Amino acid sequence: MKDKMSAKLSLKSGFAGNHLRVAMKNALSACEVDEANKNSEFGPWFDDLMMHVPVAVVMSAAALEANVNEIIGRCIDNSSAFSESQVALIRDLKKDKSGSIMPKYRQLALLLGKIPDTGSAAWANAVLLAQARNRFIHFSPAWDHETDIHDGEFVNQLKARVQVSRFYANSFMFPYGFMTYSFAKWAIEVALAFSQEYSALLGIKDGLAGWGTLP
Repeated sequence: MKDKMSAKLSLKSGFAGNHLRVAMKNALSACEVDEANKNSEFGPWFDDLMMHVPVAVVMSAAALEANVNEIIGRCIDNSSAFSESQVALIRDLKKDKSGSIMPKYRQLALLLGKIPDTGSAAWANAVLLAQARNRFIHFSPAWDHETDIHDGEFVNQLKARVQVSRFYANSFMFPYGFMTYSFAKWAIEVALAFSQEYSALLGIKDGLAGWGTLP
């Protein structure tokens, strides 16, 4: 009787790349809507932008959050490379479900003996992206005269980076004024640029690289 041999293959789930793919798909859909209606008057087609743009933004931020969790997971898998105290703190980070994306990136880098450049453009944009995601997830309706919402620091920082809808150029309202392909594309490019900078800092493979480009 022949001896039987068996092997078990272990797989580990990861969703950062999938989140980014969802963001890209919706950004491309927003691009198509924008392009098809670039000379159109305001109409029902704008509702399509209101579906695609927020999804692209939220999922870009979700990709960043999933990415840092995946990096943390890889550190735990290779715990022999770190001290016991480092592993304990990294495990604490894994348990952190607060949704604070950028503080988690900073804490992880410091635990690994790296000092992130929190003053870089990539970091500042990623912070703004995380704020945009929170604005959508925790959206609270506001009257048009509430200037702290429609003309506050967050809105003005974003205006400096993305194209505003021509329908809200003279009388801006959040979030409608940001329902543009420009915003969706910016969110994805921010996630990619930050992931590249952070991966280079840690000297690891960029988990968000190679998922495609946008026009």
